Amino acid sequence: MKKIRFILPLAALLMLGLLAGCSQDEDGVVAAGASADDFTYLDLNETYGGLSATDEEEAFGDEALKAMMLTEDGQEIQDPLADDPEVQRLQEMGRHTDLYRDGARPKFTYLRLRWGMLRGPEDTTVVERPCELTDWTGEIHTDRGLVVVKRTIRFEAGDHVIFPRLNPQTVAFVSRTTCGFDGLVLQIIERPDTSATGEVADLEPNMLTINAGPFRGEYLVSELAGMNEVFDVDDSGNRFQIEGFTLTDIEVCPKGFLSGRYRRVPPQFGEDRPDTAGGEDRGELYGHFAGTWRDLNGRIQGFLRGGYGINAEGERVFMGKYIDRRGRFQGLLRGTWEPGDQEGNLASFKGQWGNRREGVIGILGGEAHPVEGYPGGFFTGRWTVSCDDEAEDGIS
Repeated sequence: MKKIRFILPLAALLMLGLLAGCSQDEDGVVAAGASADDFTYLDLNETYGGLSATDEEEAFGDEALKAMMLTEDGQEIQDPLADDPEVQRLQEMGRHTDLYRDGARPKFTYLRLRWGMLRGPEDTTVVERPCELTDWTGEIHTDRGLVVVKRTIRFEAGDHVIFPRLNPQTVAFVSRTTCGFDGLVLQIIERPDTSATGEVADLEPNMLTINAGPFRGEYLVSELAGMNEVFDVDDSGNRFQIEGFTLTDIEVCPKGFLSGRYRRVPPQFGEDRPDTAGGEDRGELYGHFAGTWRDLNGRIQGFLRGGYGINAEGERVFMGKYIDRRGRFQGLLRGTWEPGDQEGNLASFKGQWGNRREGVIGILGGEAHPVEGYPGGFFTGRWTVSCDDEAEDGIS
């Protein structure tokens, strides 16, 4: 895969942010509260849209995003398998990759799975009620390796992972949804591909099998590295999403997931708004985004906020800001995006993020999905610090 090296230090994130809980746009995410910068009128002709390397109010003053931090502790799972001596040994190998040659390292695939009425990353937009009950109870299985449960997503009363586990390769769960959704964050650990003599082992392809109520799927674990797929499940609007990130280094170079929502804005200069024509003065703003920046285990590290559109040169660009959980400045973002089928919708994005000195720290990228009846949609993606070629190759 050919890597794109941007000269600009901004991160591209179009990674939007998770819109928050049950709030409307007027109260949360895409329409965040007071800020040190003006996100409403970004200058798309400037490198960073006019945004500054300044701290912000916690979660950009967005009460819905703040609420997500308060609820995430209850989503963390204490899987007994994480205390297994072999699991801990393999985890330690993933933290010291310089001590092992290729083939002698374990592989770690992090999976974020969500199912139900998917309208936004961690919460849904308004879904017309009533919604039928959907039973997703089932199991996730790999032919080889160890599967550690890291986190549940929006599990409510009655939803749970089944313990004790049947075996280290299988995770069984009970999940039922109506107008919302559930999900899991999993870590698949594949042992080094070497035999006792140190020779490369001749192993059969490792398969991931998902049996979750109305959804069935079988995938090569090796093909989950950059997977970001959303599958329509039924005519009621239920979907199943699979997002993967495969690595050998799990700590030396930080990396993780992004997710959020975007909202289109009305055209500023007439009714026609082609994808390759810039606007006047500040460019043509197409929409705003906001959301979360998470580590590999699904814990919120910070938040993003910004906008996207077309600059005076006719380039599709986005820019934004990344802050940590306390609102402290972490990076400025910039990148490019590809349009979806409908005017103003996003299909994918890729870019970079930089620090106060405008030096490039890392890259990020992902895909977007429209939501019927909503002026926009949601995205998911991945980010990495630029010191891990394997992780950079996994970012679309």
